[in-house]
Amino acid sequence: MTLVDALIFILLILSVGFGGIGVIGLLLFPDIRSRMYTATRATVISISAMVSAVIFYAFFMLTDRGGDQYFTLIFHILILLGIVIVANVLMQGTILGRRRPQSSCYVSGEIQEKRE
Repeated sequence: MTLVDALIFILLILSVGFGGIGVIGLLLFPDIRSRMYTATRATVISISAMVSAVIFYAFFMLTDRGGDQYFTLIFHILILLGIVIVANVLMQGTILGRRRPQSSCYVSGEIQEKRE
């Protein structure tokens, strides 16, 4: 059981670490695209590590003690993972769709003059 506990501990540390990276990325990056890229990727990795830790816990408790509550835990955590991933992708699309277009001098490989 010590190996299982160590694996769960490592997965939870990874989850907290990538969650922190996502928050730091939201605070430090200057534009919306880099913020959303970091937040989406780091959050999905963080949630996946947490879900993996819970699944490992439920699986090994199921094999050790038995019981339907561990099947239910695995089922519910997989539903949670699906909801979080879908919501994250939808919110990223919504935020990127509502951003203001930036005027640029660089168009199709050539520098163009700004017209005002």
